[in-house]
Amino acid sequence: MRAMIGATLVFARDDAAATMMVRLDLASLIDSLVYDLKDTGAAVESSGGPRAIVRGDSGALRRLFANLVENAMRYGERATVGWTVDDGRVTVTIDDIGPGIDPALAEHLFQPFVRGDPSRNRMTGGTGLGLAIVRTIATAHGGAVTLGNGPTGAQARVVLPLSA
Repeated sequence: MRAMIGATLVFARDDAAATMMVRLDLASLIDSLVYDLKDTGAAVESSGGPRAIVRGDSGALRRLFANLVENAMRYGERATVGWTVDDGRVTVTIDDIGPGIDPALAEHLFQPFVRGDPSRNRMTGGTGLGLAIVRTIATAHGGAVTLGNGPTGAQARVVLPLSA
């Protein structure tokens, strides 16, 4: 119960907090996150991509991508992060090697307190706020996030506008 209350407070604070938007190299931020996770033994790889300058809050964007990568590692064998730049936007994909997700549930998973793991055991899943936080951060940055199935399992896709 304490963990759920704490997560709720963090969600509410992050949702209401004004962020410091600066120009940043998203490719460097993602590569740094992947490197840090690999350093702890996490099964994550970066397939790389071109330079992508966005306007955003580096801490919030790092949290967004960390949540998605951690979900990919939790529900699949490993995570692969890559990105492309096209038409004034950067599209970041996080793929796992796993069973994928039910497309009928994909949008529902972004609602607060909805968990991908149906068990009530907190050891097998979080509080159900991770994807709600991801969507809040993406929206605050003028972007969008979706879930679906990719070539090897589940795929999260984040689209953000490039900075002018």
